[in-house]
Amino acid sequence: MRIQAYQMVAVLGSLLLMVAGLLRMVRSGSPKELVVAILYFFANILIFCF
Repeated sequence: MRIQAYQMVAVLGSLLLMVAGLLRMVRSGSPKELVVAILYFFANILIFCF
């Protein structure tokens, strides 16, 4: 299976959003931010890679 450029960009963008969610969780103390970021990460992988 070859990875296309847009798939790599989608994964990198999703990782950045997950890191941003982690940083928001640290600042706000709300674990909901991290859960939303993780769900968004997996949704992007499903949409762009499968």
